[in-house]
Amino acid sequence: MHKQAILTVLALAALLALAGCGNEDSNANAFAPERVVKVKTMTVTPMVLHDILTLPGETEPEDDVFVSSDSAGTVTWLGVREGDHVKKGAIIARVDVASSGARLDQAKASRELAAEQLRRRRELLEKGVLAQEEFDQMAAKLEESDASLREMQVGVDQGVIRAPVSGIVNKRFVDQGERLEVGGQVVEIVDPSIIRVTVNVPEMDIPFIRKDQEAMLTVDAIPGRKWKGAVEFVSFKADPTSKTFETRVLTDNGDGAIRAGMLARVSFERRTIPDAITAPLYSIINQGGERLLYVDENGTARARTIEIGVIDADRAQILQGLKAGEKLIVSGQTMVEDGTKVDAQ
Repeated sequence: MHKQAILTVLALAALLALAGCGNEDSNANAFAPERVVKVKTMTVTPMVLHDILTLPGETEPEDDVFVSSDSAGTVTWLGVREGDHVKKGAIIARVDVASSGARLDQAKASRELAAEQLRRRRELLEKGVLAQEEFDQMAAKLEESDASLREMQVGVDQGVIRAPVSGIVNKRFVDQGERLEVGGQVVEIVDPSIIRVTVNVPEMDIPFIRKDQEAMLTVDAIPGRKWKGAVEFVSFKADPTSKTFETRVLTDNGDGAIRAGMLARVSFERRTIPDAITAPLYSIINQGGERLLYVDENGTARARTIEIGVIDADRAQILQGLKAGEKLIVSGQTMVEDGTKVDAQ
């Protein structure tokens, strides 16, 4: 019996020791400090937001003309080289039209003879020795001579090839001494002072685009510069495959910085939102397909599920989930969850 009593006392002592350890852990947890995350906040203030549509396109000169010959013959003179600036109406080349020149001289002589004969017939008509019918026949012959002379003059003029527009000679297709056929290309002239960019506008955005609307252009090859442009044309019929509408924008390129064939980006302002509730894009968290923001409510982080509208540069319009005057957590938001204590710096 004595031995049994000793064993009982030892068991009770062990239980009391275990109970004491449990109480110590409970007391330790009760006095552990609550986690507080340092964050940065900003007060949500309504602001003007610009709804911008940006589309890519390729640059091209407004005028790009291939000059051809209206007559056949040998190029006797070529007055331009690639890269030369030419004015509208300037002579580019001459084509040998010797046969046309001979016919022109013949037509001039025939016309002078007909004019002299008509003068003599008029004198005879006034003296009453010539019938009116004979005089009229001679007058008709003079008119025929005039028409023939004009036709021959056109043939000679076609041997002189002039620039139809002002611009730069981008390509020369013939050399002096070569023979040209009717319609043969002589030079290509481009006018780089006005640049056109064609973009394809989606059908959902086309109601916001109109003729003469202002647009802004940037060129990938020329970073840091912007050009103002204006809408020249908006197609009235969508492309059957892409369901987009061809839209052309013109911009001034007086210094020639933009070259044809460069990749450009055209920005249109669809609308202006005067009192938009916005948040920086970097403050938004994607969590399991949901977009969240965190706000500081009296030192406690609160999660907000949001709906995004227009995005302008680095800010997004918040349609639901955020109100003006709230303190939006913009730094440290990835370290908190709903209910976390925060210390706004």
